[in-house]
Amino acid sequence: MIENLKKKAFQLFSGISLKRRLFITYLLLSSLILLLTSVFFYTASKKVLIKRAALSSQQQLSLITSNLGEKIDHISDYAITLSINSNIANILKENPTVPENELEHFLVNSELTNQAQRIIGLHRNIYAWDILDTENHWFHSSTTETDQLDSLLDPEVLKNLQTNLAFQFLGPFQISGEPTFVALKSITNIDNTKYLGALVLLIKETNISSAFRDLPDSSSRDFYITNEKRQILSSSSSKGIYKDFSSYTKISSDKYKTLIKTDRQIFSVDGTDTLFICKSYPALNWNVINLIPLENLPLDHMVILHNILLISIVVFILSVFFSILSTSTVTAPIQRLVDKMKSASTGKLNISASYSSNDELAVLYNQFNLMMQKIQILLNDIYEEQNAKQKMEVRLLQSQINPHFLYNTLNTIKSLIELDMKDTAVKAVSAMSAFYRNSLSKGQFIIPLHQELLLTEQYLYIQNLRYMDFVDYEITYEPSWEDHGTEIPKLTIQPVVENIFVHGLTSQMCHIHLNISIRNDTIFISVSDNGSGIPPEKLAELNRSIRDFKTARHSFGLPSINHRIALLYGENYGLSIESSPENGTTVTIAIPDTKSDLGGNIK
Repeated sequence: MIENLKKKAFQLFSGISLKRRLFITYLLLSSLILLLTSVFFYTASKKVLIKRAALSSQQQLSLITSNLGEKIDHISDYAITLSINSNIANILKENPTVPENELEHFLVNSELTNQAQRIIGLHRNIYAWDILDTENHWFHSSTTETDQLDSLLDPEVLKNLQTNLAFQFLGPFQISGEPTFVALKSITNIDNTKYLGALVLLIKETNISSAFRDLPDSSSRDFYITNEKRQILSSSSSKGIYKDFSSYTKISSDKYKTLIKTDRQIFSVDGTDTLFICKSYPALNWNVINLIPLENLPLDHMVILHNILLISIVVFILSVFFSILSTSTVTAPIQRLVDKMKSASTGKLNISASYSSNDELAVLYNQFNLMMQKIQILLNDIYEEQNAKQKMEVRLLQSQINPHFLYNTLNTIKSLIELDMKDTAVKAVSAMSAFYRNSLSKGQFIIPLHQELLLTEQYLYIQNLRYMDFVDYEITYEPSWEDHGTEIPKLTIQPVVENIFVHGLTSQMCHIHLNISIRNDTIFISVSDNGSGIPPEKLAELNRSIRDFKTARHSFGLPSINHRIALLYGENYGLSIESSPENGTTVTIAIPDTKSDLGGNIK
């Protein structure tokens, strides 16, 4: 179905005029470039805004962690001061457990309260405090809410208080319906480090989350504090406390781990791309995380988008204008050239086209004029070649039945009969019959190579009968030779062999060697003799006549063979001669090792 749609779209596009195609193509390309440029600038500006927002967030997180550090350090300082207060320690020495008598209990609490209030005063982060005795019972010095911690504090934590003197900050716990942090500090006897009890400070979660307040853009951002278990301890909106951060923000635990490692990531939250910025607070193994929805980035993000849209509209209008201008200046000269071509197709070849500009279309106009000139020249050359071809075919037909060869062969047969060599005479008659049958070849001009070799072999056999005391011959095939059904113009090899009997015989025995080989998809047919050879000046003249058939049109020998091969197979193929006086002559014919599609009568 898709292929059919593509085909129909291509046919529809091809059916419209060139002017409209150019206009549509130019407009589409301009729009595509404009779209890509707009997307690029929009994306780049968005990245800049995200980077700027991340930098601002990191600065805010640094300020938040600094505020948290100050708050917790302040609380820690108060806890340590109270834990080393000698008056409190003396009271606990005298009352290692909570007095059962209510009056004594009241008096002890009064003394503890007086001592603690001098130190804590109206500390805004600590809203309540209490003391545990050695048996983990509450004195209820300033509040009874600490009773709720009995079920919340891990027994191991209470047990460790007797040996662990470090400041501990736990929570948040749900106390009286509000999330509350708990600060613990052991109170010991300075003299013998004996455990006397523990100081417990209560800090509401809102006192911790106050570190998020009064920050730039805080209204459009969410801040969270998480522990090493991904639990939310505090948030700027006081929501999600006690919940798993990954589940609450709907990101996977793997993404959370990636965020902790990299400090900055962009995740999708409820379909909205959100920037997550993280900063660790190593003192308590906390992580402070800032969430910034990208859609809440500053207003200049929309300003950039509006400017890009405005520029895109202006550039699009200019693209339409230049598309119309460009297509008009291109198609008008092309249309004039098309009209000239239509005139040429009707047979008016003596025409030319003029174009005043120097652009690429001027090259097209010049090539058209040059083409028309070459067509005229080629028509004249074709006419002359046709005449030459007709004359060559007439001469070829005349040479197919050579009366002198026929007479000489008949005389040879007569002599064989008179010498009572009837079998040899019969073979000679058969060879002559086969020679003329193959030479006629049912009017075919192109024949198989093996048929041309057979014709030549029959000719050599007949001539050898006549010149048996002066000539011997052999036909060899190199190992690389293999007949692939290659075809060759008829009477190509035989005239070369015949030249040896006409020009190459001497008083000595003449040895004729016909060899067939193939190299690089080219068949080489070499005919060699050990005759008198060709003088250098005659060899040079003969080679020139072979190369330029027109200058030797009076000769129908080797130049005619070379010209036929060049016409059929190209200038890379043909005939070459090597010779030197007293060292014989070698004529090599090169033809391609492919079956010709020119077989049959050439008319």
